[in-house]
Amino acid sequence: MGALSKLESFDEIPALSLKRVLLTLANTADAADTLAITLADYGINATGLLAVNSWVHTADGSIITVEANTTAVSAGVLTVTIAAGTDNDFRVIEVIGKAIPGVFA
Repeated sequence: MGALSKLESFDEIPALSLKRVLLTLANTADAADTLAITLADYGINATGLLAVNSWVHTADGSIITVEANTTAVSAGVLTVTIAAGTDNDFRVIEVIGKAIPGVFA
């Protein structure tokens, strides 16, 4: 089990009171690895998390399936734990939450 870091993030709704961020993980992500995401870094209120969705590319850029990762939030930090199943796969994690009041860009 190891700590992961994101490759890129994409802010999909920059001008609304909701934030939707897509995070990509390198194809070195393994089952049971964790990713810590500070919600405020993406303009999401510490208590405003609405949804987390995850996908795994079981063949890079080809076969994409939904992945049921485990999540927890503490003090505004979302921790995502990669589900058991496959190692060394590219992953995408979508985080949706309420924007920090007054921060819509």
